[in-house]
Amino acid sequence: MTEPLGIYRLQDRRTRLEVPAELWGSLQDRHVQDFTARWKPIFDARLAELRRQGDVTAAIAGEHNVQDAHWKWAQKVKERSESLSWASFAVEAEGVTQGLMFARLDGFAREPSQRNKPLVDIDLLATAPWNRSRLVDEPQFKGIGQLLLGTAISLSVAEEFAGRIGLHALPQAASWYRDVCGMTDLGVDHTGMHYFEMTEQQARAFIR
Repeated sequence: MTEPLGIYRLQDRRTRLEVPAELWGSLQDRHVQDFTARWKPIFDARLAELRRQGDVTAAIAGEHNVQDAHWKWAQKVKERSESLSWASFAVEAEGVTQGLMFARLDGFAREPSQRNKPLVDIDLLATAPWNRSRLVDEPQFKGIGQLLLGTAISLSVAEEFAGRIGLHALPQAASWYRDVCGMTDLGVDHTGMHYFEMTEQQARAFIR
């Protein structure tokens, strides 16, 4: 893909100004390279700092917003790039990858009002470390998670799934999906994580 899907706006928290962001409809080599060369060193530095203070439990990693630092984006791209069951997206601003997402196209809903209906299942969604509170003192861009979540809804609509999406939330993100995005919390499942879904009505409310 040589052209972005669209140009959107992010807010730079430091300047309060809006900054243009490109949404890309498949992860490119440069996105993986940004993760490896720009994201991972920040994650690794914080984890090393935490290890010097003691054991790094999942709860501690979550408190410092690095619980997803182990996600292997390069490996996932390699494994999934040829599969029609997967879709991937990236957000770029100021020439740097600001957000990444993988989503499955073969999920089925669990929420009672939409049970067994097809949905888009978000597998991985992450923002760059410099955009994360509790990881850096002054997070830079705001709105990346909302943009990627809205993209998953749009993908669901395009696939004729009526905007339905689902995902497992890391503990530090659960309240955001529930309270900010308005998704339904279906509780902890066999994965040990909270599972969330967005109904057709919730999707319409989110993108309104």
